[in-house]
Amino acid sequence: MISPFTYFPGAGRGFQRLVSNCWLLCLFLLSLASVGHAEPSAANNAEVEMGRKIYMEGMRPSGESLKGMRQSSVQVEGATAACETCHRRSGMGSLEGNIVVMPITGRFLFATAENRPLALVDPREAKNVTRAHAPYNDESLGKAIREGINVSGAKMSPLMPQYALTDVEIKAVSSYLKQLSSDLSPGVGESSLRFATIVTPGVDPQKSKVMEDMMRRAFEQRNASQQTYSGRMRSPLDLLPRTLRNWELTVWVLEGAPETWAAQLAEKYRSEPVFAVISGVSTTTWAPVHNFCQQEKLPCMFPSVALPPVETGYYPLYFSRGVTLEAEVLAKHLRSEDKSVPKRLVQFYRDDEVGRGAAKALTDALKDFDIKIENRALDDKDLAHLKNTLKDISSKDAVMLWLQSADLTAVSKAAPKQVPAVAYVSGFLAAENYSFISKAWKPNVRVVYPYELGAKREKNQQMMKGWLKTWQLPLVDEAFQSEVFFNVLFLTDLSSQMLDNLFRDHLIERAEDMLSFGSNVSAYPFLGLSRGQRFASKGAYIARFGKDGKLGADSEWLVP
Repeated sequence: MISPFTYFPGAGRGFQRLVSNCWLLCLFLLSLASVGHAEPSAANNAEVEMGRKIYMEGMRPSGESLKGMRQSSVQVEGATAACETCHRRSGMGSLEGNIVVMPITGRFLFATAENRPLALVDPREAKNVTRAHAPYNDESLGKAIREGINVSGAKMSPLMPQYALTDVEIKAVSSYLKQLSSDLSPGVGESSLRFATIVTPGVDPQKSKVMEDMMRRAFEQRNASQQTYSGRMRSPLDLLPRTLRNWELTVWVLEGAPETWAAQLAEKYRSEPVFAVISGVSTTTWAPVHNFCQQEKLPCMFPSVALPPVETGYYPLYFSRGVTLEAEVLAKHLRSEDKSVPKRLVQFYRDDEVGRGAAKALTDALKDFDIKIENRALDDKDLAHLKNTLKDISSKDAVMLWLQSADLTAVSKAAPKQVPAVAYVSGFLAAENYSFISKAWKPNVRVVYPYELGAKREKNQQMMKGWLKTWQLPLVDEAFQSEVFFNVLFLTDLSSQMLDNLFRDHLIERAEDMLSFGSNVSAYPFLGLSRGQRFASKGAYIARFGKDGKLGADSEWLVP
């Protein structure tokens, strides 16, 4: 469950919950529900590395695959037998349906009565926290792993495999767990929690300003909500003991060519370590930021970018695959049109990373389809002579306009009287600005639209619009601002449920768990993640303009 965001005016249950259909191959359910803190282990690096391979990779020191047997006589082996499969890389456990996998890091397993940390084990139930029990030692941990008997002498879940590990291997796993998620992540101070947002060159200053203003207002509001005073409404999570930390925001503005961004990010991060990157905006490549976050194990939460890298990582999360998704949705739509598809499709795009990436994605998606594709990359010189570029477009052709609003306006002004059979427009790049469309072209224009439409869209946006009005912030770009709003809303619930377990890996895992129930507090119809997924929205509509001038769906929601 994602708790109500009680800090935003008018916020009710902003996140819609759906039960996840996914399940873990190995529910390594060590019901070792302890809470506490362990003294640092004196084990050497070789022992910890041995334990890491067992825990993360399901590999024994001999090089053999780890094997486990459940009470149901089902054997698991190798990566599916690894502890990480269910207890996650942070060791903080997981949630799958109604199965809760408990934390097993050293500070929980080897706890003392005097110092017991808390973890919320089920985000749907704010009072469902880890339970106290006697501390484990290497002997009792070995019995739990080998025999499925916990420290209290009770049988553990039948889903918990039993492993025939040696004393040396048990000690190695114990040593690894003692250091796993033992220290709070960079960016976490005694009384502060620092975040960054990132702006790349070429972003409209109005957009970057409204993003920063929204985030600063949300941070101020969240910090003020921590103050205790008579009569304040408090949620069950507020009542759990924790260290109160004020959120701090730093804005990393990048300059120059993308190949210089890594060095800029490294210097900014060295000067101001942050716990995570939240939101951010770019109209060009995001790859250097993506790579930096992956390298530094720095969560990068849902930036507003049109072209995320093709290769995903563990730490960056995205709203969608951007123009690549649009290209694949359009390809699926064209294939379904069958005989009515024009024989030629002409793609117009800016000769930059986003334009080239979009055109390539559509070309690749239609490579075995019976349609001729022509690609026409435009630069400023070409835009000044568009009439020559457009003059051979006929009523038998389709065109795809991978262009932003300024370029779309230039195309419209230079367009010949001859209207193409259909003109597709990128919803991401058009940014809700369709004023360029002439009366003659409008009936033939289709928008590959990655957002919700009509009354459902309006309902999803009510909370954000009310909040903007309260804080007297302008509505500049609804879809973009809905992404920023989602980030601060989601982050508030996310950090509340993490309590004092401020580990970066756990942040990513908790995001996956929370979004496994889904959310629609954004311009998107639905945002959801299951474990390992990194794109929360997975489809788009083909939309057209109605007689009232408003966009409406011309297709079902298409997921390629």
